[in-house]
Amino acid sequence: MAKEKFKVIIVPSFQKEIERIKEKKQLEMIFKSIEKIEKMGKNAIKLLHVRDKYILGEIKFMNPPYRLYVIVNQEDEKFYVVRWEHKEKQQKVINQLTEKLEYAFESGIKNIMELFSH
Repeated sequence: MAKEKFKVIIVPSFQKEIERIKEKKQLEMIFKSIEKIEKMGKNAIKLLHVRDKYILGEIKFMNPPYRLYVIVNQEDEKFYVVRWEHKEKQQKVINQLTEKLEYAFESGIKNIMELFSH
């Protein structure tokens, strides 16, 4: 019996970001990361922040130093790919994504897709 793949969703704002990336190596790194998440689930990411049923995590690349940011809904095991950024902006991005998760709980937004639809 084949092992079930984890569900990975690219949010609309990140889809637009992918379309703007011209460097082939970066695109390959993003898509290899998505495949890794599909195969390994939470074991593929480094945990950064947990809020209720959601995990904010990242996949690191050293050369070039980029980070792929993922939000995991632990209830339904869906992985939302939300951001790709150079390591220089790592703390700023983590803070922004953490704020979005906190806002979601304060304002009652249930769907991660609503947070990243623009």
